[in-house]
Amino acid sequence: MAFVIIYATTAGYVMHYVTSHPELFSFLSVLNMSLATIATPLLIARYIWSHFRSSPEMPLSIPKRQQCVAKLTHSLMYLVMFMVFSSGYLMLKEPYSLFWLTNVNNLITEPSINHFFFYLHSASCITLACLIVLHISAALKHHFVSKNYVLRMML
Repeated sequence: MAFVIIYATTAGYVMHYVTSHPELFSFLSVLNMSLATIATPLLIARYIWSHFRSSPEMPLSIPKRQQCVAKLTHSLMYLVMFMVFSSGYLMLKEPYSLFWLTNVNNLITEPSINHFFFYLHSASCITLACLIVLHISAALKHHFVSKNYVLRMML
């Protein structure tokens, strides 16, 4: 999931700078949409699984309140990832190619609705990027400042 999110975020922003190169833009777009198509059901399954698996033991030095904030932030990350994937699909005005093998039709063909989902997608991408920075910062803080095993546990 981390690879898909990092790739999709990077490709999404890079695509704004390569619009004058149609071949590169098309390649990034097809790969971006294809990975998101595969990642969406995996994201849903992973979120559901996260509620049934046992949570790892946190270091005793981490207050319960901080653990609750971390759980809330993780749930928010799942929600925003789902919003990014679903709004990315719903903003499309035309069908897209799934790994250059088959076309996938879009559900919505009303331009004003597609436009709404484009803005929702943009806002969700920015929110996700901020949450990723927060997540990475917290992991590094635990490793370098608190000197506990949270980062090792994540890896």
